[in-house]
Amino acid sequence: MKKNLLQMVLFVVLCTGAALGEDLVKNAGFEQAGADGLPSDWHGAPNAYSRDTAEKHSGEAALKYVNADSGAYVLCAQPVALTPGKMYEISAWVKTQDIMGEESGATLCVEYSGANGKWIGGCYPQGVKGTTDWTLIKGDTGRIPPEAAHCTLSCYVRREMTGTAWWDDVSITPIAERPLSSMLMSPNYRNQVLGPDPDPIRVRCFTTLTDYDLHLSDVFFSWRVLHTDDQSVVAQGELDPVPAAETDIVVDCKALKDGRYTVEITLQRRGGDALATDTWTVSRIAEIPERKAYIDAHNRLILNGEPFFPLGMYWGTVTPEQLDIYAQSDFNCLMPYGAPTKEMMDEIHARGLKVLYTVKDLYYGTSGCPADILTEEDEYARIKSYVEQFRDHPALLAWYINDELPLDMVDRLSLHRQWIEELDPHHPAWVVLYQVDQVREYLPTYDVIGTDPYPIPHNPPSKAGEYARKMTEALCGSRALWQVPQVFNWANYQKNEADKAAKRAPTFEEMRSMAWQSIAEGANGLVFYSWFDIRRDPATPFEEQWAKVKTIAREIKEMAPVLLSVEPPPNVMLEPAPWLNVLVKHAAGTTWVVLVNNSLEAGAAKLLAPDGPAAITDFAGGQPVTLAADGVTATVEMKPLDVRILKLDWKP
Repeated sequence: MKKNLLQMVLFVVLCTGAALGEDLVKNAGFEQAGADGLPSDWHGAPNAYSRDTAEKHSGEAALKYVNADSGAYVLCAQPVALTPGKMYEISAWVKTQDIMGEESGATLCVEYSGANGKWIGGCYPQGVKGTTDWTLIKGDTGRIPPEAAHCTLSCYVRREMTGTAWWDDVSITPIAERPLSSMLMSPNYRNQVLGPDPDPIRVRCFTTLTDYDLHLSDVFFSWRVLHTDDQSVVAQGELDPVPAAETDIVVDCKALKDGRYTVEITLQRRGGDALATDTWTVSRIAEIPERKAYIDAHNRLILNGEPFFPLGMYWGTVTPEQLDIYAQSDFNCLMPYGAPTKEMMDEIHARGLKVLYTVKDLYYGTSGCPADILTEEDEYARIKSYVEQFRDHPALLAWYINDELPLDMVDRLSLHRQWIEELDPHHPAWVVLYQVDQVREYLPTYDVIGTDPYPIPHNPPSKAGEYARKMTEALCGSRALWQVPQVFNWANYQKNEADKAAKRAPTFEEMRSMAWQSIAEGANGLVFYSWFDIRRDPATPFEEQWAKVKTIAREIKEMAPVLLSVEPPPNVMLEPAPWLNVLVKHAAGTTWVVLVNNSLEAGAAKLLAPDGPAAITDFAGGQPVTLAADGVTATVEMKPLDVRILKLDWKP
């Protein structure tokens, strides 16, 4: 049942070996003793850190940490000579005994600072806590910033933690970014090439030669399409010269017969060996199957033949009484953590609502997984039982199959998506990640993706738009994006009164801006977090927050026909500004411009419409926006976190 999946390896090791590690990390195995009981070349608090010869991973010694004071936060560090623009893998073997506290435990990090000593950034791998045997902790730095003048390597235990820990065999190894990465642009849904006259297969290729001392003129692309069953080559070609670092390989697939194919793309050194190869598997299906819900070529959900903008909220347990309140809003779906029974699915359908049905916890060994699921076979049996029970239910919209599980589970996550496709070809699989910088690596695990930035109150609201834009850019705008905006108060998740008092619910202006930021940056649906949280907020009454959330939902629903339009808009441009998110749409002869101020400062958006609109109107108030004397430009004043929806009517 398990198929071969593309493993998108991001990095390759440039240099390995103990000598290289010793060059970058002095006394990496803590073999040499120094002053005050510490290993030589390492600097830390002797009352917490020491060289230990009784416990070690290899050799004769390790670094030991003992701390009984949760208020003490000390590191054991040494300066390291890292080259700006280069990338490194940092690692250490770590063992713990009774490491206690809320944070992630014993780990290591590399930090960078400028010539003035000011912190620039760092690499902070997840640690280990409790009592554990020797565990390898690793992390990748990304490229060291060009302004980094000083770099420091530290072994440490995170803040407000106590216990005992050991480190050994610390390493910093140069790594090179893989010279080729790629993105299947078309087909954009389940890799299915559909219909008698399909669009070509399009793979976007990203060439990164920085770490190889090569230029684009030194390389070229070769590609092949192989029948998956017998590996026979049915099409092949080259792209030479490579026109740009970001370029598309386009394959005409009209002549392909029904079946599964592997598209193989190789970046080759001119006159030399292959540098890297990516493969993508596609299915050719000449007769388009009937489907209840699917993602079209424009990343829209098509439900029963019509475009549909999912607009919902996360729920806990569903009750008829709460459904009655919810159904009187403009939301059209919900995602209940408590998997609804058939009777409750019937209740939801009776109120005209749809369900994003959760099977996200069915991974053995993970938090939240039922105790009786112990094997992959158990996972499949439970998913199969849910899918067979609800795949034909009229309330079903999509399956929710992963909530922030880590990338090292990619094979298992991909397998669950595959099972959903095989068991229910009629409904897509949705996942939500906080790992916004890894969405392309997760690609085999979802049909639709979302991320969940919850910035309020300690981060700027602009984070909502930043997350959506990162997703759209990473996926080249070629996957459906259902984002998860914040409407809740973080106080619900704090354990003491002081921490609760430091939190608050987002304001109406913040929630509205974050929702429209997400849409402006590419979201095709929104599922707000969460219904159950606004019902239990210790500071803001439910009725007050619900009224605000309903108002935002009403505005989005009114604009849904415009948001779902795929008509090409006329040429309308906005002067770029970091505080401004922009969406331009065209529907039924009218152009719509959504302007979102993502900042806490007022601003003025500069609009240029070269074709000269007859009039510009503010949709919310119906007030005209004054065109300049040239008839093609306008200045739109925007309050902090403002959302302006402009309607442009054109001259006949």
